[in-house]
Amino acid sequence: MPFRVRQILSILPFTALLAGCGVPGLPAKATVTLIDRTCAITETIDREVDDPRNPGVKVKARELNSKTGECKSVEEWEEVRAKRTKKVDGTAVVHLDYQAPQDGATHSATLTFTGRDDEFYALNAGDTIDILVAKSDPARIRKA
Repeated sequence: MPFRVRQILSILPFTALLAGCGVPGLPAKATVTLIDRTCAITETIDREVDDPRNPGVKVKARELNSKTGECKSVEEWEEVRAKRTKKVDGTAVVHLDYQAPQDGATHSATLTFTGRDDEFYALNAGDTIDILVAKSDPARIRKA
């Protein structure tokens, strides 16, 4: 068998595998019904202070102020949400309602975002987002 034919025949099984690797789910729209956000907002302040061991010498000191709780109850949340001037650790559990394309039924699910995700700051109740619904299980979703 010529070399070129062997090459083509050796690639065929891989192309058959890749043919089944399309979109991992069916696209759908979901409505945000509720968001549970917890935040730990950390503000770092660097300044120079007098060294207690060496009078007259200045040393650099770092002060960390941290506020933890539900994001709405943290005083600075609206400012941090708009400007992102401080470090935010936290999670947002987003509760969604959507209609699955497979069965047309309405389902509920959750997606989780961290302080590193834009959705953590941007989403509000009532917003519509794009999701992918698993082909085999309409109760499983992921962000599109």
